[in-house]
Amino acid sequence: MNRVWESFLTEDDRALTRSRSLRVPHGPGRVNALLVIDMQVTAIGEDRPIVEQLDRFPGACGPHAWRAIPVQQRLLEAARRVGMPVIYSKHVFHPYTGLAKSASGVFAASDPRSEIQAEVAMQAGDILLEKQTPSCFTFTNLHMILQELGVDGLLTVGNSTSGCVRATCVEGEAMGYKMMVVEEAVFDRIEMSHAAALFDMQFKICDVIDEAAAMALIAGPAAVQKTA
Repeated sequence: MNRVWESFLTEDDRALTRSRSLRVPHGPGRVNALLVIDMQVTAIGEDRPIVEQLDRFPGACGPHAWRAIPVQQRLLEAARRVGMPVIYSKHVFHPYTGLAKSASGVFAASDPRSEIQAEVAMQAGDILLEKQTPSCFTFTNLHMILQELGVDGLLTVGNSTSGCVRATCVEGEAMGYKMMVVEEAVFDRIEMSHAAALFDMQFKICDVIDEAAAMALIAGPAAVQKTA
């Protein structure tokens, strides 16, 4: 697999990575779930140059997001088919909290741009957690949900690679979860940030795998399976 970060590496970087692997991949958990991070309209925007839509979607990832969506769709279909838990996060602020961002802005619950993109919409049986910080673990009930399901590994997709995906993987690994990022199913506004974050995660934090490996994992025995 041609890794996205390779074109950003210097010759010294390449020599170092050839001579020394900074971490050994840990593989999946015993029971895994699919975590879909912040696939909200405001972060996706339209499939056209980002700079042309910043007035309406100030955080849009544009074409980068739309390239990831078909991969996510295939993973979601496969996970739901075998009964793998599917968990969505949503970065959102509700008026009843009194938090400043709940009054206005693209992540206010009253703003339609805070909703999950229709192409990867939740379905019956999926789990939703709401967050107000980058990590899906900070001040949320994700840890409790995973403990209840017996899940110890997470296949991670969504937005953004250098922000909420990375923050979630750092915290998840610190809590003992086997975090796996699906390279083609995450995205960012800045290509360099995307590549650097994937490189850092693979070499320092968690496993970065491709779609084929993710699909094989979903189809395998460690995928299972929601409790009745």
